[in-house]
Amino acid sequence: MKTLLTRLTLGLVSVIVVLLAGHLILIAAALIRANRNLAKLVGGLEAIRDNTAPLGADLTAINGAAVALRDGLVAVDEHLREIARLVRR
Repeated sequence: MKTLLTRLTLGLVSVIVVLLAGHLILIAAALIRANRNLAKLVGGLEAIRDNTAPLGADLTAINGAAVALRDGLVAVDEHLREIARLVRR
């Protein structure tokens, strides 16, 4: 009886160890794949950073032109409102 219980215990422990090892191997494989994907993501983000760095000065000029355009359009809008007010009289 004692021998049977010992063998059952060792068998059960062996099964648990094998299952645990299998799960750990699958987790390690998933982490390796995630690491590869993150490395690709980092490379892509660095490429975006490097490619968009020269746009800073251009965007400043574009923003200045857009502000000037907005101010001009606001002035036109005010003139048109004044004309509409005069026409309604």
